[in-house]
Amino acid sequence: MRATPSYCSVVLVSILSAALPSSLAFAPPTGTRSTISRGRLLFSSAPSSSSSSLRASSIDEESIAESIQDTIVESTSNKQRRVAILLCPAQFCVPKDYEDLLSAIRDDVEHRSKLVDVVATRVAPLPRTEWIKVAKQLPTKQFLDANLSVEVTLDWYFEAMERALSEMFAEAGEDIEICVVGHSIGGWVARAFIGGLSGSSTAVHRLANERITSLITLGTPHISPESALVDQTRGLLREIAQEPSCSSAALHDRGVKITCVASSGLAGNLLTSEVEELIAATSYLPLIGRLGKDVRGDGIVPTDLAFMDAPARRVVIEKCLETGSPVRHAHVLPTPWNLWDGSAPSWALPDEIVWYGSPGVVSQWFKYIE
Repeated sequence: MRATPSYCSVVLVSILSAALPSSLAFAPPTGTRSTISRGRLLFSSAPSSSSSSLRASSIDEESIAESIQDTIVESTSNKQRRVAILLCPAQFCVPKDYEDLLSAIRDDVEHRSKLVDVVATRVAPLPRTEWIKVAKQLPTKQFLDANLSVEVTLDWYFEAMERALSEMFAEAGEDIEICVVGHSIGGWVARAFIGGLSGSSTAVHRLANERITSLITLGTPHISPESALVDQTRGLLREIAQEPSCSSAALHDRGVKITCVASSGLAGNLLTSEVEELIAATSYLPLIGRLGKDVRGDGIVPTDLAFMDAPARRVVIEKCLETGSPVRHAHVLPTPWNLWDGSAPSWALPDEIVWYGSPGVVSQWFKYIE
């Protein structure tokens, strides 16, 4: 008796045929037997007889289902992802200080990445005047005890991040993926925001928690060691580092891929006539409590402090690929005294000063935008 193909088998074959290129979606030639392997129709010769008619037993429904799934997964993996970038600025830096960096990122991604489409970019809208709000914590016992609260002290920074996120969702849609790039202090503030220390319960914050897929920190201190001569963050960084929800493992489990980028280009030395080495020494020594040939960094943040634990990636950059110059912490000199124009660009350092956002440096880390 001739067997009739099951309804499920017919539907699966129809779906697969529709999903295949038109050159493959045709009936097998007379006298051949068709099979399906990883999304392709394969034909083999077979005697033309009643015994070679389509039978239910000749169609492996599980194989067909697996083939369809493989086809869908392969198609999805090759699809360009729509990514928006939120940049969290360093202390006293303003959005205009990062225009060239965002332009360089867009250019590099456009020309070198086939998997990512940068659909929106924003810098958290922080004029330098906002940093004055930290001053209200100065006379408190929490400040003197180095026990400041992240939620209370940095609420104004978190609110600025949410404003930028809201603008990106409005511009590019709520289905975008978000990569947060934090420069210097902006890296650990972003880490706190993603880890839930902002205390926010807004719709924007909830949506951001679902859509943030990666965090890249540039020259960010992630550790507040006991050996430090002074706790410059007055307990803020320690709270973030000790909060389980802000750990690399916890964020990774939520689907947030972390990349910590640091420079090892500059040593610190107090017994030298080199100005940059002197400046580096006066920064490294208070932060980690020691100097030595093994202590290197970007002139402000030593590499000893610039990385989170695994599974976060560690990217050490020593020099610019185009000029060979060491990579410094920043490209501008913040101007905290310029309060009459809080959004004016900071003082630009000479063009030969290379930093994390310079050509030949961005190309060493932009591939982690995902």
